[in-house]
Amino acid sequence: MGEERAIRIVDGVVRRPAKPWTATVQGLLAHLHRTGLPVPEPLGFDDDHEFVRLVEGEAGAEDWPHGIGLAGVRSAGSLLRAVHDATAGWRAPAAAVWSVPHAGGGVICHGDPKPANLAWRDGSAVGLFDWDGARPGDRISDVAYALIWFTPFESDPDALRLRGLSIAAEDRRARIAALLDGYGWTGPFDVIEEVLRRREQAIDEVEWLGERGHEPPASWVADNWPTRWRAGLGAMRALAAEVEGWERGNPGRV
Repeated sequence: MGEERAIRIVDGVVRRPAKPWTATVQGLLAHLHRTGLPVPEPLGFDDDHEFVRLVEGEAGAEDWPHGIGLAGVRSAGSLLRAVHDATAGWRAPAAAVWSVPHAGGGVICHGDPKPANLAWRDGSAVGLFDWDGARPGDRISDVAYALIWFTPFESDPDALRLRGLSIAAEDRRARIAALLDGYGWTGPFDVIEEVLRRREQAIDEVEWLGERGHEPPASWVADNWPTRWRAGLGAMRALAAEVEGWERGNPGRV
């Protein structure tokens, strides 16, 4: 369903399907790469494909062990902060096209900063890739999205075991504190409300993209995943008692 989804890597060059927003994202990546940030170096595009340099490090199915320790969580927060700070100095072209509707904001958000979209080395986040979801936004949007995955806001024991995690209340609080500590977040942060708001937004965006034939959202919509994800929002809210008081927790120094 929808456009070709194949991604190929040859001699360190990633070939991905071109999207309506490819030119905009490649312009953003060019700016970030010039600043020395570990993002894919843009190598151009044609009518069918875009080309970027592979970000070295472990990723995908190999990523979860790196994100288990608090040091890894903290490093992800630090990298996300560096990226946000660098995007604040970039002005999008007037004809910029983004993958999803947005209300604007002070930075360009990555849109999908989960462990699988980070490159890891020796337990630290060393790169951020897959920028299809980028859009202007507020910092808290990306930070809340990252917290969904790094806390994680997941209660299924089998899903947690697959990630190598066994999460107790104090663990969740420490992981929240570690990510925000790494980011350098100051001020209030209503974790549950921000995480739930961002999760609902992510589901809405999947439906928006799926209705327009973009993959993989089109397949997810066809398989009724948005309905299942919305059914899980109650379980996420039920974790409120476990994360309450995270700001008083000790993020640890490991």
